[in-house]
Amino acid sequence: MAAMALRLMNMPMAPLLLGFILGGLMEDNLRRSLMIYDESMSFMWERPITLGINITTIIVLSLPFIRYMITKRKLNKANVGEGAYKK
Repeated sequence: MAAMALRLMNMPMAPLLLGFILGGLMEDNLRRSLMIYDESMSFMWERPITLGINITTIIVLSLPFIRYMITKRKLNKANVGEGAYKK
């Protein structure tokens, strides 16, 4: 049923399938690593490489929102500027 809805919205199926397949593997490996480190998430922040990967991931995931806010702000400034000269 979900696949039909996604197909009607013209969503690509490949990322969905990758998410289903790789998501389970990632969960299993996260659970395994948490058991190794006594269920402490500190291993994600202790090493510089993992910290760098986490920071890069946060930046990449927030870029679309930042771009949206910048374009929205530019459009608002342009609209305000046009309104002042029309009087």
